[in-house]
Amino acid sequence: MLERFGDYLKRKRKAQGYTQEMIATAFSRFSPILTGIDAVTISRWERFTTEPPVNRQKEIIGFFKDELSEVFPFMPAKTALQSTEQSVEYLLKHYLNSTKLQSKIGTYPEQCINNYELKSLLSLTTDEHLLRLILDYDHSIFQSENNVTLATIQQWLITGCSPLMLACTKLGHYFGHLIALPVTLEAFQQLINNELAEADICASHLAVVNEPHCLYIVSLYGGSRLAASLLILQIMSYVSQYRDNVQKIGGLCATSDGVRLAKAFHLQPKFVGPTVANGSVRFQGREVQFVTFAANVTDILADRGVRQVMTAFAT
Repeated sequence: MLERFGDYLKRKRKAQGYTQEMIATAFSRFSPILTGIDAVTISRWERFTTEPPVNRQKEIIGFFKDELSEVFPFMPAKTALQSTEQSVEYLLKHYLNSTKLQSKIGTYPEQCINNYELKSLLSLTTDEHLLRLILDYDHSIFQSENNVTLATIQQWLITGCSPLMLACTKLGHYFGHLIALPVTLEAFQQLINNELAEADICASHLAVVNEPHCLYIVSLYGGSRLAASLLILQIMSYVSQYRDNVQKIGGLCATSDGVRLAKAFHLQPKFVGPTVANGSVRFQGREVQFVTFAANVTDILADRGVRQVMTAFAT
């Protein structure tokens, strides 16, 4: 479990019965690297006012006899990214702003994020307009009798297991959607390995967000890089909130959608071809390629850039 250094220090200090004065003295005696630390410094570290340099953090981990690989690196105590707008800008710059990826993300270079709005599908109990737009898009791609239906989505909504059921709009127009379901590990593996169709996901496959689960990405569509970023940031926000319970993240998506999401988490998508659990796929006369991707959340969070974006939501 990743945590901030101040939280780690306070937890370990109290567990071993040290006061801030006592632990400062113990640190100074333990190593020359920790010489000169006093109770005021300890207090500042635990309140996230300041952070010790990396060499001191590692020395303190050694003092508590913990395995370095299990607790380090720590999450940043503070981050300069304090708003969704700044987080989107960071994500665009570091994850989505490559020439290769741009060609797969759409042709709408809008710069004003204030025109975009995320709407929760959970609130669409009477207005089915966006739900039907999502289904029309899916049905135009999948040439199969085993499509996700309105009844299926409504069943997911009734279950209310996931806050990640969103539609992105721009000035009232549909601009993409995201449905990410918390599922059991067994169901996740079946979905990733093409042994279970999305249309067949039922209540027995779903999990509770406050218990161990995997996050399966059913859909990720965005008409522009900003829309895509807003949707991806929601996944990051979710993982930041439930990181102690999320075991894996993955999905099976059309090439542009899957590559976009995979690259945002530094994953390598695997191309699986035009045939998926729902059958052969064609769109606008062309064969649609699909990719699959999956990774442990601990591996994803090992990336400092991803953690920096997530920290913007956690602070």
